Amino acid sequence: MRGPEASAGVRIGTPASVMTDPREQFALALALTAAPKHVRTVSATVKRFLWSKGILQPTDLTAARIQEYLARLLATGRSQKTVANYRSAISTFCDFLRDHGDLTVNPCAAVRLRRPEERLPRYLSEVEVVEALRLAGHHGIWPEVALALATGLRLSEMIRLQWADVDPVRRVLAIRKAKSRRPRIVPLCRQALAALEAQQVVSGTFSYVFPARQTWPGGWRYVDTPRTSNWWRRVLQPLQDALPVFRQGMAPTATGRGWHLFRHTFASRAAQRGVSLYKLAAWLGHSDVRTTQIYAHLQGGYDPDIERA
Repeated sequence: MRGPEASAGVRIGTPASVMTDPREQFALALALTAAPKHVRTVSATVKRFLWSKGILQPTDLTAARIQEYLARLLATGRSQKTVANYRSAISTFCDFLRDHGDLTVNPCAAVRLRRPEERLPRYLSEVEVVEALRLAGHHGIWPEVALALATGLRLSEMIRLQWADVDPVRRVLAIRKAKSRRPRIVPLCRQALAALEAQQVVSGTFSYVFPARQTWPGGWRYVDTPRTSNWWRRVLQPLQDALPVFRQGMAPTATGRGWHLFRHTFASRAAQRGVSLYKLAAWLGHSDVRTTQIYAHLQGGYDPDIERA
């Protein structure tokens, strides 16, 4: 294996250290070009793969092992899109080893995956929206659910949202760190403003709109840090249990659809009410309007041209 190399002032360790801890060495290589979140995600994905297959040397990386690993993920309920993302992460790692002379070819080139089926997005009906808001109020998470339904924010964006990003006068909020790496402005409807007003009573003195809770035997208090993703998943379980649409069509071993269903619901309702897909793409933070096209079918209705056709 080749010795340490340096690039742009960042020391890249030997491939041996890459294999044992991608987060320390491989992540440094990715950090030169990738967003921090992408670095963490790819490194964690690669590390799970290496550990599960017992891979210690670059020569152990074969197309057969990668194919077997991805097939097992599909069998345990992971979506085709998720498995494709895993393949992409492993391929990035193999490219890194190839560029450093430890692989002659990228074995992922020989891995074949089925093309992900294009499915219509699932979303809450009007009756289910009312029930979701009622349950949210009962379980003390009405501001969180109401804001998600009224803005289509991703969970990561909800977690990082700060009061400095909210402008109630202009009726907008700013998303500064998004999946697309593009900041955007999201308009606030009456329900979104009501949700933020209710939450301001609770956390208006903190930086974060939804601050974390520090607990100890017999009590708890808010602290000015973001709530963990585990908290968000846990508090949503009563709604998932009450509304079958959350887990409808999911494999028994799958974790189920969570907060992202509210995002789909927001986008679906907007499309049904005739909002332009280009405007909707800007609200959702899609870098390509083709991603928003999955909601196009909801804009359809009777067209008199069908009589001439």
